[in-house]
Amino acid sequence: MHIYFGPEGILAAKVQGFEHRASQQRMAEAVAQCLGLEIPLLVEAGTGTGKTWAYLIPAILSGKRVVVSTGTKALQEQIQDHDIPFLKRLLHPQLKAVCLKGRRNYLCRRRFREFAYQPTFWNQDEARLFRQLQTWAVRSPAGDRAEVEWLPDHFQAWNEISCDSDACLGQQCDDFSRCFLTRVRQEAAQAHLVIVNHHLFFADLSLRSRGLGEVLPDHDAVVFDEAHQLEDTVGLYFGFVLSSLRLKDLVSDILRECGRASHGGKGQYQELRKTAESLDPLGRLLHHDLRRMDRPGRFPLDLDALGEDFVKHLHRLFQSLQRLEELVTPHGESPPSFESLARRTSELKKAAENFAKPDDPSFVHWCEVSPKVFFMHGTPVAVDHIVGEELLKRNSALVFTSATLAVAGSFDFFKRGLGLPLHCREELLPSPFDYENQALLYVPSAFPAPQERNFCSALAEQALEILKMTRGRALLLFTSYRNMREVHALLRDRLPFPLLMQGEKPKRALIAQFKKSVDSVLLATSSFWQGIDVPGEALSCLMIDKLPFEVPEDPVIAARMQYVTDQGKSSFFHYQVPRAVIQLKQGVGRLIRCSTDGGLIAIFDVRLRTRGYGSLFFKSLPPFPLTQRLDEVEAFLVGRCCARESHPKLP
Repeated sequence: MHIYFGPEGILAAKVQGFEHRASQQRMAEAVAQCLGLEIPLLVEAGTGTGKTWAYLIPAILSGKRVVVSTGTKALQEQIQDHDIPFLKRLLHPQLKAVCLKGRRNYLCRRRFREFAYQPTFWNQDEARLFRQLQTWAVRSPAGDRAEVEWLPDHFQAWNEISCDSDACLGQQCDDFSRCFLTRVRQEAAQAHLVIVNHHLFFADLSLRSRGLGEVLPDHDAVVFDEAHQLEDTVGLYFGFVLSSLRLKDLVSDILRECGRASHGGKGQYQELRKTAESLDPLGRLLHHDLRRMDRPGRFPLDLDALGEDFVKHLHRLFQSLQRLEELVTPHGESPPSFESLARRTSELKKAAENFAKPDDPSFVHWCEVSPKVFFMHGTPVAVDHIVGEELLKRNSALVFTSATLAVAGSFDFFKRGLGLPLHCREELLPSPFDYENQALLYVPSAFPAPQERNFCSALAEQALEILKMTRGRALLLFTSYRNMREVHALLRDRLPFPLLMQGEKPKRALIAQFKKSVDSVLLATSSFWQGIDVPGEALSCLMIDKLPFEVPEDPVIAARMQYVTDQGKSSFFHYQVPRAVIQLKQGVGRLIRCSTDGGLIAIFDVRLRTRGYGSLFFKSLPPFPLTQRLDEVEAFLVGRCCARESHPKLP
């Protein structure tokens, strides 16, 4: 790899502004060896390493078909739209690379035509947008929703016209040869590189494990970027779900099929219609029973608390689904849609059976309920055996990389969670950024603990002082919506800068406004801890309310903590602390995105100083200089300001 990544290599000669980075070259060499020797590789590559090229170039040169799986569609599209075209021109003009997304990202020609014939819209805005969408649909080369950037995220009609697996007729569809999804999958089957995200990869792995076909082409190796997300993603695709939405969709599709058949005088559909219609009232009864629990958010499925009626309703639902499965099982004269209907019915039947008798200790059963819908989930407590049986046995050339895999320099937590073998090669590569001079970490010495009543008011007061020093230009990350809203209310009328808050606008619009209005202040939580890229002056200060420990009352978290306890370990130190460390590293990583970035990080959690586990967090973070004094914060920020004035290119 030296010939490509070395100080006088091909990239240095042909890429304007290329900087040799020892960590990037070392990672590329490790990836090349992994692809050749087929020994799993774990790489933590600090921000700025250039890890995307460090795995793409060895993958291109390997001659193997490699799947690159990312944590987000944004990174997936960046690789496809920016990195691949450049590397293709530079290294491999004949390179075939395909970006493959989940079904719902593609327009279904058949469903679009049927919907256009008899459309139903939520409002007039959707009807107006649909007319624009019709023009796009005729001209689109790929049918990819990403092509229509003007289409809002909440456009409900897209659910009626996209390639939903539940509505797909496969090869029996009249539009199969023209299908956008079919075409991109055929292209992927001929590609050297296939770019997907984790959700699609493990959806494919789940289908393969159940003998239901595959989505991705056969491949020789897999690179998982943003691999810290894998444990949670695996659990999503190797569990089961029963929801009012899936029941309603199934009933609707069956009744539509019965309606088509009844016009032809087929009386044998009467029992099918009657059985399908029985699902709706059973779904409403389950919804009513679950709502009586009056539990916000996610809560465990407790059959004793829900009572005998709930169990009876589940059994009746199972019986109806069992009979329905018999009626829609395809036979000689069945329409093409019956194959899909039978599969969907079977999945719901198995889920209902599992929830009626939740006696498998390897799954945690839990619910989410709103006034309109309910979801019942069965999630694997541990996924290590799934990864071992379904992933490691099928693939040996595996690369797991992220800026946040290790805890205090150790990969043990990540390896345990996924059940990775001891013989994995490990690389812990530092960032090339000069953290000691580019940033300052402030943790107050005297401050209310996060559980104290005056924590948010104290945070707002200190944030106000700091924001005056930074002239806004700050992102405030919170671990809860309650803290975010309380601090927002305390700052709202006291800042001379634009104050933005998550939820006021779509995420993309908020980030765009935050970047454009350089002195603005953005308050956010949850999804803003990861994947937010705001280089430059607009993000000169990052504040975090407290250490991001997950709520132990969450049923999945609680079950996994109990699993660790049952192994004779401390669930706090062996599960909660490592998870919080990785999340904090993700949050802190939002500040410095390029070599000229810099600024202040403030974490208002005194437990970093007062608790023994605080040292694990400090050991896991980049080597920021640390202060507990606001006058040193001010001196640092004044120094940054002077540097900007002396060097206009600096943010």
